[in-house]
Amino acid sequence: MVHFWRYSTPFHSDLHIRTLIPFMILWFTWTQRNAVKYRGVPFTTDGIILEVQHHLRTLYAARTLTSTQWKGDLYQAAVMGFIFRQQAPGAPSIVRWRAPSPSWFKLNTDGSSLGNPGLVGAAGIIRDSAGHVHLAYQFALGTGTSVLAELTAVWRGMELALTHGLAPLVVEVDATTVISLLKFRAFGKWEVQHLIMRIICLQQLLMANVQHVFREANGAADHLAKEAASLQLTRVLHHDDHGSSPRHSLP
Repeated sequence: MVHFWRYSTPFHSDLHIRTLIPFMILWFTWTQRNAVKYRGVPFTTDGIILEVQHHLRTLYAARTLTSTQWKGDLYQAAVMGFIFRQQAPGAPSIVRWRAPSPSWFKLNTDGSSLGNPGLVGAAGIIRDSAGHVHLAYQFALGTGTSVLAELTAVWRGMELALTHGLAPLVVEVDATTVISLLKFRAFGKWEVQHLIMRIICLQQLLMANVQHVFREANGAADHLAKEAASLQLTRVLHHDDHGSSPRHSLP
């Protein structure tokens, strides 16, 4: 029942009203059953319906329910007297890569996984405040997970930045998982723990700040990572200090 209610709307989510109501029905069916067994109260379906409605009104009064949870069913909400303020759409914003502050460098990284687990690759690109590319890299990682690819992309990029003196550094990733792992020091498998500890050490050496960026602003790294995963490429492309042609090297 829960499954069919949840997927009866294209707007399904864990907290959508069509996901919540089946659980309420099951719960109040159980409480009605207990009332019949232990207090001799007659069992009625109307009693279950009234309990569900009362609970929904309590949640609405507590401002726990939002219009998002009623998406696709706002008419039914209005029938119950639930009125939600319509939020005016915000002004559109352009999502693009932004240059770091003068004298700083920016590392954009990404990991790609063809399955989870599957063939994975890690990649990144380092640019200065004028947008000039100083270094780009791709690493084939064989078979692994998306988390391993994302963390490896950050670690490899920071290591290369340290080797080539590209500091101080801002690091941008589009995987919120990486931000959470670094913020809460959330260790899992030993491979993940090892990478997190290396990244934390490199953050101190490079005065680096790791932050989230929208995927649309991380296009170059995303393309390199997908190529690294699908073709299993490993290469580093870097420019010398005089802006001559880029040179390839294998780590």
